[in-house]
Amino acid sequence: MNVRPEIQVQLDALADMLVHWLAQVRHPAQFWPQFETLAAEILDQCEHAERDQAHACIQAMLKRHALELPAWHQRDDRLPPRKPEE
Repeated sequence: MNVRPEIQVQLDALADMLVHWLAQVRHPAQFWPQFETLAAEILDQCEHAERDQAHACIQAMLKRHALELPAWHQRDDRLPPRKPEE
């Protein structure tokens, strides 16, 4: 499934920011908090069905720059379990 156009625009902007950050910062650790926050905001706007595609786009942009999110920055994007109706 493809993501909605507004999500794709945000993913493209994040990819453009990543290029700038890598050119300007001395070490990737300097931008991880901001990158992860922006990526999380995008993922939070995704419908459940498009979240995997958006996550794959984020992983692909990192891979293009030989980067990986540190394990301590990984998010658990599974939906929380439903609470039983009372």
